[in-house]
Amino acid sequence: MRLLTILFFCLSFIGTANAQFKGTVFLDKNKNKLADLNERGMPNVAVSDGQNVLSTDKEGNFNLPGHSKTRFIFITVPAGYKLTDKHYIKVAGTDKAYDFGLVEDPTSAGASVKMLQITDTETDKYNDWIVNVKNYAKKQGISFIVHTGDICYEKGLNFHANQITSETLGKQIFYCIGNHDLVKGAYGEELFESLFGPVYYSFDAGPAHFIVTPMRSGDFQPSYTVDDVIKWMRNDLAAVDKNKPVIIFNHDLLTYNDQFILKGKQDSINLNDNNLKAWVYGHWHNNFVRKSEKTGIHYISSAPPDKGGIDNSAGQFLSIEIDKNGVKEVKPHYTYLHKHLVVTTPSGADMVQVKNGSLIINANLYDSETTAKSVRSLIYDSKGNKVAETTLTANTDWNWEGKIFATKLEKGKPLTLQTEVLFADGEQHIQKQSFTIGIKTAGASLKWVNNLKGNIWKTAPLFAEGRLFAATIDDGNNLNCGVTALDPKSGKTLWHYKTRNSIKHEMAYDSGLVLCTDMEGFTYALKASSGALVWKKDLGMKSLPGYISAGVSEKGVYYTGAEGYFQALEVKSGETIWVNKEWRGGEGTPEKMTIAGDVIITGSNWQSLFGHDKKTGKLLWKRSDEGLRFRSSSGKYVDGKLYITGLNSIFVIDPKTGKTLQKIDADYEFKVMATPLVTDKYIIMPTAKHGVVAYDVNTLKEIWNTVTGNALVYSAPYAGPESGTVECSVVKYKNKLLFGASDGFLYVLDENSGDVLRKINLGAPIFADLSIVDDTVFIADFAGNVFAIANI
Repeated sequence: MRLLTILFFCLSFIGTANAQFKGTVFLDKNKNKLADLNERGMPNVAVSDGQNVLSTDKEGNFNLPGHSKTRFIFITVPAGYKLTDKHYIKVAGTDKAYDFGLVEDPTSAGASVKMLQITDTETDKYNDWIVNVKNYAKKQGISFIVHTGDICYEKGLNFHANQITSETLGKQIFYCIGNHDLVKGAYGEELFESLFGPVYYSFDAGPAHFIVTPMRSGDFQPSYTVDDVIKWMRNDLAAVDKNKPVIIFNHDLLTYNDQFILKGKQDSINLNDNNLKAWVYGHWHNNFVRKSEKTGIHYISSAPPDKGGIDNSAGQFLSIEIDKNGVKEVKPHYTYLHKHLVVTTPSGADMVQVKNGSLIINANLYDSETTAKSVRSLIYDSKGNKVAETTLTANTDWNWEGKIFATKLEKGKPLTLQTEVLFADGEQHIQKQSFTIGIKTAGASLKWVNNLKGNIWKTAPLFAEGRLFAATIDDGNNLNCGVTALDPKSGKTLWHYKTRNSIKHEMAYDSGLVLCTDMEGFTYALKASSGALVWKKDLGMKSLPGYISAGVSEKGVYYTGAEGYFQALEVKSGETIWVNKEWRGGEGTPEKMTIAGDVIITGSNWQSLFGHDKKTGKLLWKRSDEGLRFRSSSGKYVDGKLYITGLNSIFVIDPKTGKTLQKIDADYEFKVMATPLVTDKYIIMPTAKHGVVAYDVNTLKEIWNTVTGNALVYSAPYAGPESGTVECSVVKYKNKLLFGASDGFLYVLDENSGDVLRKINLGAPIFADLSIVDDTVFIADFAGNVFAIANI
């Protein structure tokens, strides 16, 4: 049977090699997908047989020679147009007419064009994220959507081909083939081709030329080679204006280097010589945008829109705007949120801030399908009279802020705050809540809130030298990322230092310096007193994944980096003491390194947990068994033991040998960024889907489980709707347990029962750990707010 199949393909290739493929590209005015007599042909449209590329004549006609592997005839859709059918026609004989109908598309014309990227959806189930993508594209003037692969396996491929199409979305969608889209068949891409057409092709939109390229290899061997792709790409680019920016889509990043050279066995092409401006990819399930300082080329990756990323990146899709210079703007859009609004202050009697005579209004709001156009707040007295109003301004994609003179407001009497949001899609949302000024409560109270103008991921507020330090991320344009110092008493910004890329995780303090490493592997040593840069070091990150872990400092040594650039640095100078040379590979892990006596503990997600001699860097042991290679959490060193989680287990490990001393097997997923809390009674650990769980520290039996609300934004790997995720570590404060959750609430629990004593709605996911100084709790939320709450 296999010999007959091979013979069939050989005969087919011989036939196509001698064929002539004729057709017309025409303006399909009545959109019936047929070339009617009164519909004019479209000249100068590029058409390809998978190797040869030529342009239609003045009548819109073409005649392609074909080649040995021709299976499709496809066109490069010109800017300002879209197809009435597909961009390809399957080869079905030499006498078939290959006609392509076009209609005008204003969203594809103009000096710039907006697109959406989705990736790694890996699903055969319909969910709200699809509606989010569809509605955002419709409301925001998006021209087209690209799915950069891992659609995934047979079920996912068939589901997307039926449910996530240009017809159902109302926008052209183009698919890349990923490694899990190469499935069993006569050849790896056979099913993909039957559903989505050719694995490489191009189209124009706005001022740019876009190229879809295939994954080199995957679960099953493809029939195409890299040389096949290069041969076609060279011909495709030869037909393109050399001044046009070129944007390439692929399931994976070709290279982390500055030179994008695609190499086959016999041929190669330097894409830098062809005005390459961006490489847009997926595969890593993470949020990472980088722009090369040398070439200006953008490297753009997104986590999936339907679930959390492998490295706990927030689930999202990207909007990307392209102009004549390349990438103009990149924006993340988090899914599953509809008209979400929480006014954090003023609220009640305790969440009220009056600063310099003004009442501070702080609101976290978000919608996955549109943006807020304007926000205003009105205040009414107890009789219903309007006594004040103000317009709020945006701090981040989540947060808005305004002020009202407090002298206009009665103290000690109930007031009503009415917040009105007008969204860009024309919809309006109104919310009311009561508050009171000037009443002192015996319990918790807000001291201040300050928004840092950038999102905050896992960076816990750091207290040192009488200052509070926090760091921000920018997963779009790398503009709003950096380190900020605050006055812990007033919340006033003391200084800000802009970093090259996002500071994803915790910072360290040593010898008067604040130390941190950004996602591109650059380490910064900043003076805590002034923010002045003392030294900056390129750790030597030469490949993915991006750096999202947290380093640690001890006695003048800062441990940071991963893989071949995991190293120990002298704090004062930045000089390297040692570099790891004993392991590489894996995915980024959002852990904080753990100093366990003479051992430094680190890891690589999907690879191993490692124990190194902290003085020499020598690898002492590694563990990849029992779910320990699927990790996101940091370890906790207590009484000579390391407490750390795997996928579904909590381990107690001897840090010197790596051997398991005790183990808790659970029905929970522990793949969160939190660290276990170990008290004299309990081991307390957050989970990906079921809130927080406590075990008896001696018997290891489960004592209680407190489930939190559904996450606002999904971050735990593969976690989606109905996940009560807690990424924030639990801290013990007096006789209570405190943590922030992905549902946007600050929780206060009873340690022995797990009962919720109090919860405060802050309206945005809290991924970062809490910091407690004296009787004040400092909380950093994803919206970029830092809150100081006293006496909780």
